[in-house]
Amino acid sequence: MKRGLLAAGALLGVFTLITAATLTDFANVNLGSNGFAPASDYNIQVSSSKETALGSIAWVEGDTAAGVNITNDSPTALAMQSMEPGDALTFVIPVRNASEDWASTLSVNFHEVQSSSEALESDPDILDAKDAFIKALELSHCMTDTPLSECDEDGDFSSAVTLTGENTSSAPVELIGDASPLAAFDTADVLYNSGAGNATFVVVKVKLAAGSDLADFIAGDADIQVQFTGESVA
Repeated sequence: MKRGLLAAGALLGVFTLITAATLTDFANVNLGSNGFAPASDYNIQVSSSKETALGSIAWVEGDTAAGVNITNDSPTALAMQSMEPGDALTFVIPVRNASEDWASTLSVNFHEVQSSSEALESDPDILDAKDAFIKALELSHCMTDTPLSECDEDGDFSSAVTLTGENTSSAPVELIGDASPLAAFDTADVLYNSGAGNATFVVVKVKLAAGSDLADFIAGDADIQVQFTGESVA
């Protein structure tokens, strides 16, 4: 009997070794269902409508090459089509930092955008007129919490820059949020916080140089894009 039991035990041991050598298993453990990410996305938003007070602004993303178009009223649209030397138009653009955990600087730059009509234009005189017109525009900006009561004098605006006609500003990007950076977005404070909130207004002025000769601009026009660039601040 003892020999028989030992033999059975020996056989059982062999069977266990064979099983452990031929069967495998595994288990995966994920650290969090949504993975790792910063506390919130960093995001700058603008508005395409002409609000001059915060509260009901329809914020949109503008991070495409095409950008967003400002909705102009009829008088503004007419004035854009009939500028004379010395004329200036202003555009109020709401900008905000939509990040929940990142403060932000804000910079502005101006670009010439080639319109579809310009891309198809082949008349050298018209192309020269377009080039002359874009170079005669003087562009400046003013950042303010209250656009209805500020940014109404030349001294309130930055030094004007002109475009080269080659899709870029002739001056480097100028930081306009350095002294008063945009705070992180706070759902409990949708509006300003003593001028240092997550949103602000940038008033852009487009002026046709006073010494210009309209004869140089016959059939000329220009499409201008304002580019806002934010940089996160921890």
